[in-house]
Amino acid sequence: MTRRTTLTLTEREERTLATLSDRKGAEWLLFESLAAHLGYELTPDASEATVIRVLMSIGAQVLIDEALDQGYRQLAAVWPEIHDEAEAEERRRRYADEVDQVMPG
Repeated sequence: MTRRTTLTLTEREERTLATLSDRKGAEWLLFESLAAHLGYELTPDASEATVIRVLMSIGAQVLIDEALDQGYRQLAAVWPEIHDEAEAEERRRRYADEVDQVMPG
């Protein structure tokens, strides 16, 4: 589904777009690289709408990555409380026993 929406830009956002208007500048090269990482192919004649869409996608990816990082940090904080080494060792032993039954000795 596609949707067209009106977007009012702040001065800061206008400056960001102006920075990306130099299609040979360091910011544009980094922008192209990040876009490619997300599956976008930008050309020097990319429209302003395309640039805004890609900027939005990059921002969304940053949010997703940060949420995952926070989740991993939270898990790392509680891991010692929930990790049972004896249980992990028992799982490894059972797995080894299953493999030994299947593999020729």
